[in-house]
Amino acid sequence: MLVRLDNVSHNFSSQDLFFDVDLTVYEGDRIALIGQNGSGKTTLFNIISGEVEPIEGNVIRNNSLNIRFLKQFRADNAAENLVQFLRASIVEEIDDIVINKSIRSILIGLGFEEAQWERPVSTLSGGELTRLALGRTLVGLNNNMDNFMVEKKIPLLLLDEPTNHLDLYSIKWLISYLRTLRVTMITISHDRNFIKELSNKFWEINNYKVWDFSGDYETYMNQRENLLLSIQARKKNLEREMERLERMIDRYRKWATEKMVRQAIIRERSLEKLKKEYQEIESMQELKSIKIKIPEPEKTGYVVLRVEKLSFAYEENSILQSISFEVGEGQKISVIGKNGCGKTTLLNILLGKLGQSSGTYQWGHNIKIGYLDQVISSFNQKLDLISEIWKLVPDWKDFEVRKYLGRFGFEGENVFKTIGDLSGGELTRLALSKLILGKPNVLILDEPTNHLDILTVQTLEETLREFSGAIILVSHDERLLRNISDKFVFIKDGRSETSDNLDSFLQDIKEDTFKLDKNKNKDTQSWEDSRKLKNRRKSLENKVQLLGEKLEDLLYKLDKVEKDMVTNGNNYQKVIELMKIKSELEQELLSTEEQEKITAEELKKVVSAEV
Repeated sequence: MLVRLDNVSHNFSSQDLFFDVDLTVYEGDRIALIGQNGSGKTTLFNIISGEVEPIEGNVIRNNSLNIRFLKQFRADNAAENLVQFLRASIVEEIDDIVINKSIRSILIGLGFEEAQWERPVSTLSGGELTRLALGRTLVGLNNNMDNFMVEKKIPLLLLDEPTNHLDLYSIKWLISYLRTLRVTMITISHDRNFIKELSNKFWEINNYKVWDFSGDYETYMNQRENLLLSIQARKKNLEREMERLERMIDRYRKWATEKMVRQAIIRERSLEKLKKEYQEIESMQELKSIKIKIPEPEKTGYVVLRVEKLSFAYEENSILQSISFEVGEGQKISVIGKNGCGKTTLLNILLGKLGQSSGTYQWGHNIKIGYLDQVISSFNQKLDLISEIWKLVPDWKDFEVRKYLGRFGFEGENVFKTIGDLSGGELTRLALSKLILGKPNVLILDEPTNHLDILTVQTLEETLREFSGAIILVSHDERLLRNISDKFVFIKDGRSETSDNLDSFLQDIKEDTFKLDKNKNKDTQSWEDSRKLKNRRKSLENKVQLLGEKLEDLLYKLDKVEKDMVTNGNNYQKVIELMKIKSELEQELLSTEEQEKITAEELKKVVSAEV
């Protein structure tokens, strides 16, 4: 036994998470922790690790336990380079040769090219920091290290969304790497292929309880379905019994004799118990409870989109050089490539947010685009959910709007939650509900599974498969890509290649991203070249800082304009003026964000060249 939870309950203020949880983690367990957004998965992680004490119950941990918890990144010394940072995280006494081999393997696997290893941690982007945090969690866990450790500890990995910011092959590498480790781990992940490949036990937080299933993914799904079927059968029996008791109570009350009134009171107590059980069953989260049915969109022309030799560059930094592909009516296209290859830049060009440097793209006949991020950015943070949706369908009745939101997991009093209080996953679900009401015939989706729980991801996949319009998708979820895509557009070195075979592209990503530069010779760099690189690096660092300050200023101005729009809600002319200012600020914000991203990428290349 590594960890035991005895009768654990926890809540936050008025929000209940789980009650009377009894769970045990044994050595060798590989547990997938599943549940809807906000159900308490990360809180349960914090309780297991000891960072949070439960409101009720006890947590017992093995004295030899070594908990490795992947969570939000924090660098104590941002001046350290990547190798130094990973080395500093190893507290056990391990042979230097073995440590270096482990660090080397992990950095390569997580997509850090050898030329980047000397970079200071302070120069990394948000996605790179997340990958480095995962490396810090894994380093020192190689099974071959056991013989080199002075004091052996039993490792327990707590991995909260470990595949975030990893490209397709890095995810594959991580699966293979974790398979080789003799460790116990608990994982929160929306990547179904990841948990399917690695898990032998499943904990699901549902209706304030934690269901415990043993076996592989298919066994879990079958056991879960059987459990839900038995619960539904119990629900029908309860409905019949409650109706019988209600008729009996009415009859006893009508007779109004002392004896009959006493009988009615006894039956009412029984009825209350049954109602309580019924309410608990009703709040069970079924696997397909979030039914996202997309209304039939209008037909497009035969050719939805034609892209020819499209390129994009920022100053001297070329991002896209020659991108060409075509999207046909109802076709589902996935754009893939390693991190930083320009996938999101391409989507922004197609959406008209950025202008291409050369080449053309042309949308076909009768196109209506639905873009998820655009919907999220349009939300009024002060409105509640039901008001946000009601704006789009003012003719609907109250119960119709509530029923529609219920299909996206917002039930009961949750429809009155303020948008500003929603989690990332809840925002995505609300954006989907709003997007669908617009009846688009082309969906552009950039990492749509981010922040979603695994059950919602599966429902999203089913919905996208049924969608009769065209889709242009960017995602690192391999299972989603395989199950919905008709064609793949692979971007490498700014150029595109199309195919209906994902595996050949994955192999190309592997060879391109994870090769080592064995012929590198630092002595060939002249002093003059070194001086130029140093000056360029300093210039870029200053530019990144200035762009960051500009972004903060724009966000402040945007926030002020939005507040003024609320204050002047009754002044139509003023609101129109403010909306124009808001639109201009948003365009400038997007342009500045793109400049910051491109400048940061160039800085990364310069720093790598200095090594």
